[in-house]
Parts: sequence; structure tokens; C-alpha cells
Amino acid sequence: MRKKRLCILAVLLLFAVSLLTGCASQASDTSGDTTATTETADTQVWNVAVIQTEDHPQTQAVIKMGELFSEKTNGRYKFNVYPNELLGPQRETLEQVQYGVIEMAVIGNPNISSFVDGFLTFEMPYLFDDVAEQKQFFDTSSAVSDLYDQTEQYNFKIATYLTAGTRNMYSSKPIQTLDDLKGMKIRTAESETYSQMMQALGGSATPMSMGEVFTAIQSGVVDGAENNEASYANSKHYEIAPYYSYTKHLTVPDFLIVGTDVYNSLSDEDKQAFNEAAQEAAEYEYELWDDYTAEALKTVEDGGATIITDVDTESMKEAVKPVQENMTQNAEVKKIYDAVQASKQENSNE
Repeated sequence: MRKKRLCILAVLLLFAVSLLTGCASQASDTSGDTTATTETADTQVWNVAVIQTEDHPQTQAVIKMGELFSEKTNGRYKFNVYPNELLGPQRETLEQVQYGVIEMAVIGNPNISSFVDGFLTFEMPYLFDDVAEQKQFFDTSSAVSDLYDQTEQYNFKIATYLTAGTRNMYSSKPIQTLDDLKGMKIRTAESETYSQMMQALGGSATPMSMGEVFTAIQSGVVDGAENNEASYANSKHYEIAPYYSYTKHLTVPDFLIVGTDVYNSLSDEDKQAFNEAAQEAAEYEYELWDDYTAEALKTVEDGGATIITDVDTESMKEAVKPVQENMTQNAEVKKIYDAVQASKQENSNE
């Protein structure tokens, strides 16, 4: 086992060195305003992987965090941010963080939930009604910090959550009711929960990478897919699936992670600066999200897409209840599910 671990580490190191060397000129330097902070020979450069484009709110939030962290530590740290999957897909960059090859990465919930069952809860269909409800839970529930602590045994730590919006379905035909979904093949990320969800809704899930979706829809391998507005626009899927239906079936977060050893190497003062910068960056991303989504919707509508808001989501919520009940048989999922419901109740009473 030890030899296998060392071999994996060696491969990751070689992979990362080649990528970092080849992509250095494409990284976003976030050392901050040199009038406010001064980079010295002792400045530590942290490499951060993001799969999104440079103008995406998540990338911009990470860049913002780098500026804030540098400012708060008088230039002792700066981020080099690598967008556009330059350092590899999320699963690989997560492993790079674990092994200390890079310091940080933005990782989707399905990759985190493969380590800690409680994160599976966020893949539950119709767990949150919208992004605001999700934000209220992550900002106020004590269950969140307890859940975050569980990742540290796997050598990575959650710095903050980032919203990924609400996921909706799109196809070459409108999807407004359960009848519309019958027999449809919908591309999803690889997840047993997503497969169960699509089956409950009358369709079937077809897992595949995002890069394969355009051709798959165009050739009829799948009838449609599901994602947020920004991904729908950036992938140009509106060109071959021009009906975007607000099914609002998933509101799944992404997470900015940092290596546990890297974080623990910080002084208490720098840890505080890091934590504050992460929180401020999350707020910044949330502020950017609505405008970015509105711009994405304008892009797809200008490209000929039809946005459908009249969707029978209540029937869809009812249809997936067996999936929710099955998921909550897991004690860790049930614990987080109950915490979400408590958060919703508290918010409704305000």
C-alpha cells in the first residue's frame, strides 16, 4: 500500500510540474495591488485549480480571495489561479491537493461526497428551493462546520462553499410536466442519486463527461441534459437543445478546498486572515452570480433558445419523495437533511 501511494504521488508530481510549467503564463496572478502589499523573496505562491472560465463567478471569487489574503498578510502569500481545467479535471486536482502538489482547488460536491456521506445530502433532488435558501443554510447552520471537519482526515479542508446555481433541464422539446419527461434520456453527472432521480421522474439518466454532451444530443444518443444557466450558455448547448425548462431539481454547491497540511502550516494570525478572505470571497461570488446568470440567459435567448418558467415542479417534487426517503436511510444523510429542514423552518418563521 505504501509503495502504491508513493507511486501515485510520483505520478501526480510529474503531472503537476509539467502542467504548472506549461500553464504558468495562463495563470491569473492575484498578488494584489502592489501599492497596498509588497511581494518579497519570502512570499509563498499558492497554486489554485478551477475548471471554470476566467470570467466565471467562481474563478473571480478565488482571484478575489487571493487578493484579500495577500493584503491581510502584508504580501506573505499570493495565489496563482489556473482556470479552464488547466491543471486537470476536478478529481485529479482534488488528489493533487491531497498530496500537496497544489495548494487549493474548486471541487464539485459529488467528488467530496465520495469521502464523506453527509455531503450526499446536497445531491438530493429538491432539497433546496433556491440559491438563497441554500445560502441561508450554509451561513447559519452549526451542522455545516461539523460536516466540514470530517474531510480533514482525508488531507483536505473545506475553505468555503460556492454556489453553483440551480440546475434545470434542457432539450430539443419543452419539459413542463412529468409526462414530457417519460422515456427521455437525460445526461447527468455520474451519480447513483441522479440515476434514481431521473427514474422517479419518468426518464433515465445517461452519465457522460460534459465535453461529450453536444455531440450526444446532436446525434440523439441523449434527448437532453441538465445544468445551470451559465454552463448551458458557455457550452453552447442551446444550439442543439433550444428549450431550457426551469425544473429546479437540484441546487448543489461547489467547494473551495485547501490541503490540510498547507492550512495547518499557517500561524494562527494567518489562519484567521485566510478564513476571513474565504468568507469574503464567497459573498463576492454570490453577488456576482445573478448578473452572470442574467447575461447567460440573454446569450441563449439571443441564440434562439426558449426559456420555460411554467413547469409543474410540485408534481416533480412529489415524484422524487421515494428517492429522498431512500437517501435518508443513511444516518449521516438524515442528520444533514434534518438540519436543512430546521434551517428552512427557522427562515420561514422570521
